Amino acid sequence: MRRAGVAFCALVLMSLPAAAQQPYSESLVDCASLVTISNRMDPSRAEGRKGQALQDYGNRLLIGAVRQAEIEGHSDAVGHVRALVLQKNAHWDDKGMMFVFSEEFRDWMSYCRKFARHVGITPPAR
Repeated sequence: MRRAGVAFCALVLMSLPAAAQQPYSESLVDCASLVTISNRMDPSRAEGRKGQALQDYGNRLLIGAVRQAEIEGHSDAVGHVRALVLQKNAHWDDKGMMFVFSEEFRDWMSYCRKFARHVGITPPAR
């Protein structure tokens, strides 16, 4: 039974995006950037109820990133997160707007929902 549990944990860890290997603050910013891209994909949705819920979720992810950066020991947590936002937005934007239709994007969004719950941030309903 113990071997099965260890094997399952190893399988789960191997299937997570690269975010699992970076500081929590950085993962939270990745997720916030992906939410922003998702909302930009459909500007008409961005102004509706679902878009507003996603924007609120993205903001809560960024607030969580600042708090986490403080825990991680960044003396200027807000500045650290601002720099990460610029870096992550550019990274995800470079993948192009069709990225939101990719399996990688779906994997990241699934990871982000699970990760957000893990750190006490409730994602919006789908």
